[in-house]
Amino acid sequence: MNPATSRSARWIPRSLGIMVGVVGLFHLEVAIFPDQAHYLQGIDPWTPFHIHFGSRALLLITGLSLMALGRGIARRKRAAWGLAVGALSAGPILSLGLDFSWKDAVGSALPLILLFTSRRYFTARSDAGSLRFALRLAAAGGVVLMIFGWIVMENFRVHLEGRDDPLARLQAVAELIFLQSSDTIIARTTEAQTALYAISFAGAGTVLLVVLAALRPVLPPPRASVREIERVRRIVQTHGRDPLDEFALSDDKRHFFTHDGQTVVAFALWRNFALTLADPIGPPEHRAAAIREFIVYCDQQDWEPVFYEVGPEALDAYRNEGFITFKIGEGTTVDLTHYALNGRKFQELRTARSRATREGLTLRWLLPGAPLEPALAAELRAVSDGWLERKNSGEMAFDMGSFSEEEIEARGAVLAQRADGRVEAFATWLPYHGGQGRCIDLMRSRPEIPSVMDFVIVESLLAFQAQGLTEASLANAPLANTDPPNAQESKHDRAVRYFYERFNRLYGYKSLFHFKQKYHPQWRGRHLAYRHPPELPLIACAMLAVHSPGGLWKLLRS
Repeated sequence: MNPATSRSARWIPRSLGIMVGVVGLFHLEVAIFPDQAHYLQGIDPWTPFHIHFGSRALLLITGLSLMALGRGIARRKRAAWGLAVGALSAGPILSLGLDFSWKDAVGSALPLILLFTSRRYFTARSDAGSLRFALRLAAAGGVVLMIFGWIVMENFRVHLEGRDDPLARLQAVAELIFLQSSDTIIARTTEAQTALYAISFAGAGTVLLVVLAALRPVLPPPRASVREIERVRRIVQTHGRDPLDEFALSDDKRHFFTHDGQTVVAFALWRNFALTLADPIGPPEHRAAAIREFIVYCDQQDWEPVFYEVGPEALDAYRNEGFITFKIGEGTTVDLTHYALNGRKFQELRTARSRATREGLTLRWLLPGAPLEPALAAELRAVSDGWLERKNSGEMAFDMGSFSEEEIEARGAVLAQRADGRVEAFATWLPYHGGQGRCIDLMRSRPEIPSVMDFVIVESLLAFQAQGLTEASLANAPLANTDPPNAQESKHDRAVRYFYERFNRLYGYKSLFHFKQKYHPQWRGRHLAYRHPPELPLIACAMLAVHSPGGLWKLLRS
């Protein structure tokens, strides 16, 4: 295992990050509550970064920079390590020739020693383009700031006291930029002090921009190439058993291949959260190793891995890696080898078939690859648009498809159609399990015949059975949990049940579950695996965002 991912190696970066972040909070506290500054003056010599009790705006910018740096250190970023070493080294270097303070020396030396001894743990990369921009900004900004500071020193020369030579002025400018104060040259007037604050303010602002750019997580990799998609397709066809595996080929997915090339992880990135779609796709005996490899890969990218909609078979593998798991829904499977509509429990489905016959509806299959007639395409578009309008929502993504005439032409569809050509409902099915299964994707219908979708699904299942297919999936029922409530439920399970019961109006979780329950499928739990409880609200935002091609805000507004 990569040393940066072991539990025993995490405490040093986290401790250093907390130390730097706390100093940043001290700066913010003095900026917001200047009357509290005297409480912090006693601890200032012991901190790794000097707290300058001066301009409130300067303290605010410096505090934000230190908090961003502390977060980067805690996340084991290489760039944060370099910035911290440089910042901690700048103080002693710029203080050469001044009175020695053993407290200041300890405050800087201790974190420096810890940083150097823990260098191997800082493996997280920054975004390459953003890091190049940060380096260019630091170089150009440093030159501009030194020139600007020199000019200020010259203009206010008569209002300053201290050493009066070019080297002293350069050192004073460097102190103002990196330490926000100077002991080499001191202002004697208010105007001169304001001018010196301007140097520090410009330096702190530049440092903040450099820190934010340098510590940016790696941005999403480019879209998959045709060659990569074919590689994913081969793995899905060979090893794919989950109904969601086909969505690994969607345009919104990025892909991670294990070192042996036999397993792929499909994921989407929102900010620094990498959400996988179901479990790694590959040989089952390689799943635990694939999970571990993906975690290491995400740590190196400065991403937080989140395993979303995973099945129950590999939960122990996630828990062994330190992940928290809980159920977030139920998947469905219909066994076609024994499927029949006999008995009272299927009475509602038989009624739906009878009503469709009375309404004069017939089932029509659009074969994959067949061109779509313009009139029929317009009918399908009208059905889809009306369905979305009634749902007051846009198209979804990630684990479901969206309406596309090109996609329907490529994959085919099944329609419920009247004799005059009017389409009342349609559905699309995706293959899985090596072609032995079908998973429903789009389900769109007009409102006039409430049971028309049952007619489409039932006839589809019987057709698949006649073709010799072994199973079908009605996709997922989000937030549903077929396990009976018990006293041993975790707080996560109780929260999911609460949302399922109280927020049904937002999405119709209950109605969707009851719709699929009519088919008496086999239920298979869907779970979320994550590492850090404080990040759960952001993970929820990431889950919403990856489902909405139009962005999180558009989804929340709908």
